[in-house]
Amino acid sequence: MKVYKCIFTGDEVMSDSYKQTSPFGKAEFDEIAFEVQSKRVQKSAEDFGIAHNTEEGEAEVVDADVETVNDIIDAFKLESTPFTKKEYMTYIKAYLARIKESMEKSNPDRVETFMKNAQTFVKYLLERFDDLEFYLGPSLDCEGIVIYGYYEDGDLAPRFIYFKDALNEERY
Repeated sequence: MKVYKCIFTGDEVMSDSYKQTSPFGKAEFDEIAFEVQSKRVQKSAEDFGIAHNTEEGEAEVVDADVETVNDIIDAFKLESTPFTKKEYMTYIKAYLARIKESMEKSNPDRVETFMKNAQTFVKYLLERFDDLEFYLGPSLDCEGIVIYGYYEDGDLAPRFIYFKDALNEERY
């Protein structure tokens, strides 16, 4: 299994157990980012067989501790964070500069392509800004990756978008 971690915080924010697709269904963004579809799942408190000891013929009690959660938000402990457009512009300029600096050390041949694609991608994000939700990893470090969530028509759970170059891949 592969786990994807933020290059700046080390937060685990995604794994290969989710199918990666083109962001917003647009292949031209494949070079810069990927998208995954989340889903709503039922989660309950751990049950070790003690709480529901029913005798034969008795009705089983429904667990009141069951809640519906988003699988990705829950699994990777993502936290929603608000941004105004102005705040986001300040964040993304600094963040892209940090990624560029990191890439100049680790993958200098990719810097030019990344920056060109990032500008196009960010422009598209700004066009859809009001439709986006923003998430941080469990460290809640604003210097780390911001994950973008959005809903397509008919979706019951958001799709999440990740900058590829903001992640390290680890195999387990």
